[in-house]
Amino acid sequence: MQETKKMSLVQLTFIVAVNMMGSGIIMLPANMAQVGAISLLSWGVTAVGSMAIAYGFAQAGIFNQRAGGMAAYAEDAYGKDGYFQVFFLYFLSLAIGNVAIGISAVGYLATFIPWLASTPIATTIGVIALLWLTTIANFGGPSVTGKIGSITVWGVILPVGLLSIIGWFWFDADVFRAAWNPQGLSLGAGVGSSISLTLWAFLGMESAAQNSAAVENPKRDVPLACLFGTLGAAVIYILSTTVIQGIVPNADLAQSTGPFGLAYARMFNPTIGTLIMGLAVLACLGSLLGWQFTIAQTGKSAAEEKMFPAFFSKVNKMGAPLVGMMVLGVVQSLLALSTISPTLSEQFSALVNLAVVTNVIPYVVALSALMVMMKSGQVPQGTYRRNVVIALIAMVYSVYALYASGKDAVLGGMLVMGLAYIIWGFIAPRFVKPAATAAKVAALVIALLAVASPSDAQRAPAAPATTLERIKAAGQVRLGYRTDARPFSYRDESGNAAGYSVALCLEVVDAIKAEAGVPALKVEWVPVTLADRFSAVQQGQIDLLCGADAETLARRADVAFSIPIFPGGIGALLRADAPARLKEILSGQASTRPNWRAQAGQLLQVQTFAVIAGTTAEPWLAGKQKEFKLTAKVAPVKSYDAGVQQVLDRKANVFFGDRAILLDAAARHVPAGKLIVLDRYFTYESVALAMARGDEGFRLLVDRTLSRFYASGKLPGLYVKWFGEPGENALTFFRWNALPE
Repeated sequence: MQETKKMSLVQLTFIVAVNMMGSGIIMLPANMAQVGAISLLSWGVTAVGSMAIAYGFAQAGIFNQRAGGMAAYAEDAYGKDGYFQVFFLYFLSLAIGNVAIGISAVGYLATFIPWLASTPIATTIGVIALLWLTTIANFGGPSVTGKIGSITVWGVILPVGLLSIIGWFWFDADVFRAAWNPQGLSLGAGVGSSISLTLWAFLGMESAAQNSAAVENPKRDVPLACLFGTLGAAVIYILSTTVIQGIVPNADLAQSTGPFGLAYARMFNPTIGTLIMGLAVLACLGSLLGWQFTIAQTGKSAAEEKMFPAFFSKVNKMGAPLVGMMVLGVVQSLLALSTISPTLSEQFSALVNLAVVTNVIPYVVALSALMVMMKSGQVPQGTYRRNVVIALIAMVYSVYALYASGKDAVLGGMLVMGLAYIIWGFIAPRFVKPAATAAKVAALVIALLAVASPSDAQRAPAAPATTLERIKAAGQVRLGYRTDARPFSYRDESGNAAGYSVALCLEVVDAIKAEAGVPALKVEWVPVTLADRFSAVQQGQIDLLCGADAETLARRADVAFSIPIFPGGIGALLRADAPARLKEILSGQASTRPNWRAQAGQLLQVQTFAVIAGTTAEPWLAGKQKEFKLTAKVAPVKSYDAGVQQVLDRKANVFFGDRAILLDAAARHVPAGKLIVLDRYFTYESVALAMARGDEGFRLLVDRTLSRFYASGKLPGLYVKWFGEPGENALTFFRWNALPE
C-alpha cells in the first residue's frame, strides 16, 4: 500500500499565515494613523496574545476534532448552551466583519469613483451595493467563489508583503518621528489605543487546527504551524504598518481611504498607486464573495443542528442556501446603515471594535474548555501545566482586548449576548431528553413477561449438516463471484470466472478435495450481485463468496469472513484534467497557492460524487458529507464501469470506490491517460472471502489454506499478475495476517 501524502510543517505554516492575511490589513494604517505611530506598540502585545490564542486552539483541535470548531470546544465544558452562545456570537462577528470588508473595498474603490467617498450616505450606499453584489454572485453556488478567491488574495499579499521588504528604501526617519505621538498619549494609552484594530488583522487564527487530519505529525506540527504562521503574519503586519508611517506623512495617512495605494504612489508614481488600489479592490471583493458564502453555510449548518431557523438550511439546485443569503444580506445592510459616520475610517473602526468583541468572547469560552478536554484526555501533568499557562495568557489577553475595544463596542457585544440568550430560551427545549415515564417502564416489563418460554415438549431442530458434509455428499462446491469487481473477480471474455479472489478460491477447492476425499470435486461458479451476494451465502446458495468484500462489523452479523486476502480501502478516481485544487484537497496535500479559509469547503460543495450503492464507500461518503456539512450532489451508480463512465462523461467529478478496482478500471478504459486514481487511501479495509456463520470447521479449512499459500512463496506471483509488484507494506500485510501452524 502506498502511504497517503501528508502536509509538512512548512506547508501548513504557509497555509495558516496566508489564511489570516485577508482584507483586514489594508485599511489599518489609516486607522492607526488617527492615534499616531505609537499605536504600533499594539502589534507587540497583539502578536504575543494571538500566538497564545492560536496555540490554545491548536491544542483544542487535537483533543476535539468534531465539526463546529470553537462551538464544539465550548460544548465539551458548557453543553449545548455553550455551543449556541459561541456559534451565535461568532456568526454575528462574521456578518460584522463582512461589512468592514465592504468598507475597505469602498475606500479603495473611491479612487476610481470619487463620489463614493463624498458623503457618509454615498459611502453607505456603496457598501450596501457591494454586499448585495457579492451575495447575488453566490446564488449560483461556490464554484466561482473559490476560483476568484485563490487569485484575488494576491491583491493583499503582494502589495503588503512587497512593501515590508522594499518600502525601507523610501523610509524617512523624520516623517516617522513626526508621526510618533501627535496626540501626546502616555505609553499605556498608546499600547491600548489600537489593540482591537491589530487583533482584527489576526481574526481567523482559530481555523488553524482544521487541517490536523492532513498533517504528518499533528501533535507536533499543528501547534508549531499555528505559532509560526501567526508569527509570520505578525512580522509582515508590523513591518508593513511601520514602514508606511515613515513614507506617508501622518496627516495624509489618517485621511486616506487607500493607505497602501497612497504609499506606492509616493514610492513610484500615481499610476502604480492606482494599480495597487485596483488590486486592493479585487482582494476585498474576492474576500467578501467568499465570506458571504461562508456565513450562509455557517447558518445552514446551524439550522441542520436545530440551532437556527429551518429556512437557513434550504438550498437551491446549485447548493447555495438562497434564503439564508437573502436574510443575511438584509442584516448586513442594516449593520451598514447603523454605522454611518463622517469618514470611512470611523465606520471601519466602529465595526472592527464590535467584530472583535463578538469574536473574542467565543475565544475566551472555547479556550476555557481546554482544561476539561485535557482532563478527559488524561494528558501528562507537564503538558497540562504548559497548556494551562499559555491558555491563561490567551484568555487574559482576550479580556484585555475586550476592554481596549471601548465601552460602546462592549455595550454592543453585551446587547448581542442578551439577544443570544433570548433566542436560546426558545431553542433549548429541542435538546432536552425527556426521562422515561413510569408508563414506558411498565410497558417494557409487561412486554418482557409476555415472552413465552420454549416448551420442554418442543424438540430442537436437528443440526444442519456442515458445509464440508454437504459438499462431500453432493460432490460439488458452489463458489459465488461478482462479475464486475475486476481485478478481484469478474467474468472474462470466455465467460469464465477470473481474478485474484477467484484464484485464491481455487486454492481452497484443492484443500477441500483433500479434506473431503473427493479428488473429482465439481466446481459450480454462481454469479452474484452487490445486492444479493450475502443473502446467497446465508441461504446456502453458495458455499464460499469469492468477491471483493471488505470485512466490517455490520457484515459480520450476516456472514463469516476468512483471514484478510488483500489490504484494500476506498480511493478516488478523477479525470486527469480535474482542477488542481480539487486534487490537492482530496489528496490531503497542502495548497501551493494562497486561498481564503473557506475555499476548500466551497469547492467540494459544487462537486458531484459517484459511488456504488451497497459498498462501504456509500456510508463512508454519507458520513463525510454530514461531518463537513457538505451538500454536494451524490450520484449512485450500479457498477464500477458505470461510475467510470460518469466521470468520463463529466456527469460526476469524483468516483469513490475500492482503490484497487478503480486502478484497474482506469488502466482499462480508453483513451489512456484521461483518468487518474489518487495515491490516497481514505479508509483501510481488509478484503476477505465470505462464508456462512457458525461453521468453524469450514472457516478453519479456508484460513489454513490461505495461511499456507501466503507462506509458500506463491503469493508474490499471483499479486504481480493482478496488482503489479507488491511493495514492502503489502508483503508485511500478508506476513502479519498469515496464521502460524
